[in-house]
Amino acid sequence: MPYHDPLYECRPSVVKVGRPVRVAIIPEGSCRFFKEDKTYEVWVGGMRDDMRDYHDPLIPNVKCEVKDGYLWFDFTFEREMEYNVRFREKDGAYTKLYMYALREDLYGLRPLKGDLHSHSYYSDGTDDVAMTAACYREQGFDFYALTDHNRYYTSEMVRQAYQDVKLGLNILNGEEVHTPGTSVHIVHIGGTESIANRYISDGKQVDKEIAEIAQTLPDVDEQYRSRIAMAVWVAREVHKVGGIVIFPHPFWISRIYNVSEDLCNLLFDAGIFDAFEVIGGIPGDGNNLQVALWQEQWMKGNKITPVGSSDSHLHAFMDRQFGRSFTVAFAKENTQQGILEAVKNGWCVAGEIETANPEEVRFYGEYRLVAFAHFLFKHYFPRTQHLMAGEGSMMRRY
Repeated sequence: MPYHDPLYECRPSVVKVGRPVRVAIIPEGSCRFFKEDKTYEVWVGGMRDDMRDYHDPLIPNVKCEVKDGYLWFDFTFEREMEYNVRFREKDGAYTKLYMYALREDLYGLRPLKGDLHSHSYYSDGTDDVAMTAACYREQGFDFYALTDHNRYYTSEMVRQAYQDVKLGLNILNGEEVHTPGTSVHIVHIGGTESIANRYISDGKQVDKEIAEIAQTLPDVDEQYRSRIAMAVWVAREVHKVGGIVIFPHPFWISRIYNVSEDLCNLLFDAGIFDAFEVIGGIPGDGNNLQVALWQEQWMKGNKITPVGSSDSHLHAFMDRQFGRSFTVAFAKENTQQGILEAVKNGWCVAGEIETANPEEVRFYGEYRLVAFAHFLFKHYFPRTQHLMAGEGSMMRRY
């Protein structure tokens, strides 16, 4: 994601709907300060407001004043949306800026960029556990989870590697769980202990518990009953230890798609997942199918939080998915609990950056969250990445 340093910006750039606010248009550098002996004009319009005809003249609609080299105006933003702010020296050409107004619920949350599915060389990845964290921070991530296959302890190792320094990166606990006898993978995030360790250390007891669950599913076709019971068991155990359950990459191809259409439908109908990996570390057609599946399930009433994850095994930007598939979570705070609550409450969108054009991004989720995420991608996340790159570099050296 390239960094853009604008010549002018509005402060604040994100405001609360329905409240009068005083806005400063601030130049980059004193050479562009506004001058008190000149007259300026400002026009403000909502990007989703009604426009009768695009040939209508753009008439200034806001009073403004110059003070201390800044251009100031007062405005009440009445609806939640992106706003186009234009200013000019009287009768000159307009310069275009953008702001965003949010309703109170979203205004009170913090936008955070993260990845909820990644691997190290302790399973089938290629990188050291501590290096994965440095790579994520370098690419502008606020949070991430290392989710090695059936290995929870590696996510703890990342925390331990940086326990003597204060990081801005939120490192979440996690593991990718797949019980023997099923192709269904389940990503566990944030629980206090490993679920995979339970069937590794006491497989007979786990098999007994799964069999008991299967007996409660007489309406499920026998072909799928044991696999649904396994998924129900994993989800139940994850929730017991305070974690969340993500259904990843059903359209990943081993020999054929990883999870059949019928099994997908049964898993969604079971209502066991907190989130669905709409965008994952698979080719574009697979992600496209996952988006379509998520939309179809949503229309059926299986409303589930969409997330984006890289499933990265190589943490370098030349990798197909690393840094390009991600989740934007709107959370109260950048803590493990804050991210878990955002997922549970549906305050997330899945994002993907076009490989051939890093300026192009697509988001999937609730309309108002997607609209705000696009604004953030253009005007906020490039700046945070610029700041975080320095910390990521220092983490590498550390």
